[in-house]
Amino acid sequence: ILIAIRRRYFPSRNEVIAYLLASFYHLHFFISLPILQVLYALGLKYPVDKYILRVVSDDIFRYVEKKGMEMQLEIKGRSSQATFMLAALREMREDKRKEEAEAGEDVKPIIGPLLGPAIKEDKNDATPPPGFSLPESLEFVGLEVDLPVGFLRLRWSLLSAESSFMKDAFFVDLNYDKITMGTWSTNETDIGQPKAPDGIDESTFVGATMEYSYLMPKSAFVSANMCYSTWEILQYDANSLVIKEKTLTPEVPYGNTFISWTQYSILNTGKNSCRMVCSVEAEFPNGQPMVARQIKSGMRAGTAEKFVLLGETICRYADAFP
Repeated sequence: ILIAIRRRYFPSRNEVIAYLLASFYHLHFFISLPILQVLYALGLKYPVDKYILRVVSDDIFRYVEKKGMEMQLEIKGRSSQATFMLAALREMREDKRKEEAEAGEDVKPIIGPLLGPAIKEDKNDATPPPGFSLPESLEFVGLEVDLPVGFLRLRWSLLSAESSFMKDAFFVDLNYDKITMGTWSTNETDIGQPKAPDGIDESTFVGATMEYSYLMPKSAFVSANMCYSTWEILQYDANSLVIKEKTLTPEVPYGNTFISWTQYSILNTGKNSCRMVCSVEAEFPNGQPMVARQIKSGMRAGTAEKFVLLGETICRYADAFP
């Protein structure tokens, strides 16, 4: 009886921590983070991490238990870093989309053939030359996926000055506003074309940059804010395309302390298909701030959503206009 009374009126240390962490859900990002830092400093890192991991795991496993064998999860190897969490996220998104379709809710529209026309050469086999390799991915690989669209066609839709796929399809799906697209710093009309004009060497496209900006919609943690991005071509040939993106977000909390780097590596696999690997990495030019870990975590989660949506948008338009 005494033990029952003690448990009822005198909670344990871990129970107190769990109650405090649960209450953080109702607090703003700026309030909860310093409190967590204090708890860590007091030596309570283990129970805090244990509670957070338990809550996240419970949510995912409840979903898995509910769906059962309907889940189509694929566990990737360590080298690809495609984790169970991302696989579950993609399954949840697919499940939500099916529920919306069954309920008759609006689905994302198809504006038109924004991927451009099919290109004859995309039907051929793709055989990389000996010694071919892609640049190493960034710190965290958020998505690795095979796409049902020809390499040259996809390259045109992403890079060509004649294409509006990124602005009118992908950015619209992301609910971006106030989009301003720049131009390539060199070979503006040649980059992205299925075949380079006579006298133009495609190797000169490497190093070309393009700037653009957009207003990102508000989220649960931050208000709507402007983002400023720069694309740079790292690799450009008949077998691959690698784009590295630098994004600055000066209007978000601690936005002046970090740079978001994302990389899109696309490999020509032939037969109207290609493989895309998306990765992300955080850079802190002036040293890591107190909330560096939270910034990295938020960056990974946000870009994972973005990567998945890019793949979905490409597939949706490829299905509508084969």
